[in-house]
Amino acid sequence: HAQKPPTRLRTCYICRFLLVDPHPSYSSMCRPCGAFNYSGSALSFPNSLKLSGRTALVTGARVNLGYVTCLRLLRCGATVLATSRYPNDAAVRYSREVDFEEWKGRLKVIGADFRSARDAFALVKATKEALREMGVEKLDILVNNAAQTLTDSVKKEERAVFKERQQTEEAKGTNVVFEVGGDATYQPRVRGGVVPLALSFYGEGEPRAVSNTEEGVPTVEDITLPDNVKDDGRTELQPYFKSSWVQTVSEIPYEDIVSAHAVNAFVPLILFRELLPLMGTPLQPSSNDRHQTGDQSRHPAKGRKPLGYIINVSSREGIFEQTPDHSAKRGAHVHTNMTKAAVNMITQTEAASAWKTRGVAMNTVDPGYMSAAPEMDGMFGGIRPLDWEDGAGRVLWPVAVGEVEGDAVWGRFLKHYGAVDVDSNLKRG
Repeated sequence: HAQKPPTRLRTCYICRFLLVDPHPSYSSMCRPCGAFNYSGSALSFPNSLKLSGRTALVTGARVNLGYVTCLRLLRCGATVLATSRYPNDAAVRYSREVDFEEWKGRLKVIGADFRSARDAFALVKATKEALREMGVEKLDILVNNAAQTLTDSVKKEERAVFKERQQTEEAKGTNVVFEVGGDATYQPRVRGGVVPLALSFYGEGEPRAVSNTEEGVPTVEDITLPDNVKDDGRTELQPYFKSSWVQTVSEIPYEDIVSAHAVNAFVPLILFRELLPLMGTPLQPSSNDRHQTGDQSRHPAKGRKPLGYIINVSSREGIFEQTPDHSAKRGAHVHTNMTKAAVNMITQTEAASAWKTRGVAMNTVDPGYMSAAPEMDGMFGGIRPLDWEDGAGRVLWPVAVGEVEGDAVWGRFLKHYGAVDVDSNLKRG
């Protein structure tokens, strides 16, 4: 008789002890960790976190984590600027929420494709103009959430651009799409308006840069192939046979490497640099700040409420593991690992200055395991330990700690709400 494969022992997602008695609401957590997870997220529920009169900018806010984070901010009373490559589609999605009428006057959706540096700087201009129109000059919360992890095929992007244009009139009816100077200057473009490379080497042929005008939308027919390559309809521009999440360094298209760095690292730096002057208040360094050394600055500042918040959404892929062959890396998705490390360094390098000079608390947040690449979709029975609401709670936890508890957490890589030990008081390490 064939032996049955051994049953895989499950461990709690947070504490990593053997999972014997799962929490009724979180099947991947033990009961204490499930209760801890819920209480951490509940700190930013609308009945707890009050953000009336506050302004926030959230990038990558059309779907998933960015979308749910925006909804939570809106329901807490904040005025929110939400960015997306497809602003019409984003506006339509928000308009279908049952409580849309309650907060639609506090939402503006701004079009921006962060694969284009021009769009990043246009977003800075649009943010300032939108705030002026709302009668405020200050930005209170910046959530750098937009991320490029997996690259869609050109054909899929073409369909998305076509859908976006079809939704123009419906989006106008929502009255939440922000147009700089009242002029609809943003247009969605496949690959941000430029298809950088023909993506593969064919024999001795070199990949060729391909560009398209900003006014036109590139199609498959627009792509110029190397002279020694026949257009057989299978040259990439079709989906890859496997996603870049499982590709080795020699398989990842250079296009993916460049766009991942643009979206995940360069734009957060641009937004931090350009928008920090709109956040917090100029401060004189205190004697405590001047004499503070070592790890003291990395712990909560008791009794000092932040004047602004920056959250850089990242992941464990950007940190060193305990062993060089750790399963979290193991020769895969090196390009996204690089970008996450870069985002982490924005926080570690600039958080102290932002806090001491403007009272702005900047942190990196790992929102947790909420989604998976296609190849990983069946793992753990297709069930993720966390959902988008859990992720939003983790992203907004530093804001809730400041606004609800009056304490500042800054300069840290936060995972599981910053906890080292799990207890009912959200102990932070």
